[in-house]
Amino acid sequence: MLSTSNEGHLIASHVDGGSVVLARKPEGGEVDPDEITDDVIPEVTVVRSASQAIGTNGAYVVFDGVRAENGGDWTAGKTVFDAVTVPVSGTYTITGAVHFASGTGVLAAGIVVDGRFLQGGRCPDSGGNVWPTVTVAARMPLTAGQSVQMFAYAGANMNIGSSQFFTPNVPTEMSLVMSERSG
Repeated sequence: MLSTSNEGHLIASHVDGGSVVLARKPEGGEVDPDEITDDVIPEVTVVRSASQAIGTNGAYVVFDGVRAENGGDWTAGKTVFDAVTVPVSGTYTITGAVHFASGTGVLAAGIVVDGRFLQGGRCPDSGGNVWPTVTVAARMPLTAGQSVQMFAYAGANMNIGSSQFFTPNVPTEMSLVMSERSG
């Protein structure tokens, strides 16, 4: 039988006598010993493996896979999506890499939070190199429920997706990793 001792420890007792302490009451300083704490660090890495055509005005990257997802439901179970939803408020490091099929024109990528561009990177490459990559990174506070997207711009009709420069191909990706919880 399970019960608590007079000191608040969890004990197991046998019907024929005898008992053992299974778990001691938490030491002082803890206001609510029943409070559940979550030590999982929220993080997600989403990828775009298939080719995606973007027009001259650019487009949001439409992700077609999840490499890692911890600490919440970032994608609402969707397999194809253009945004992730932050599950826990905190400070996050956001990184992205967009692979372009051709290096003709000015190439750029941006991190978009709730419809606002908050960080960007560009790679002017008019030499026609194949599969150039634009990277973008930022560290910022985010609130649970905010939407995070990655935008790709090429100034011309272009495909993005997995870079065929590498073997095996390396997908376009975006990662969010919490570094500090809020509140």
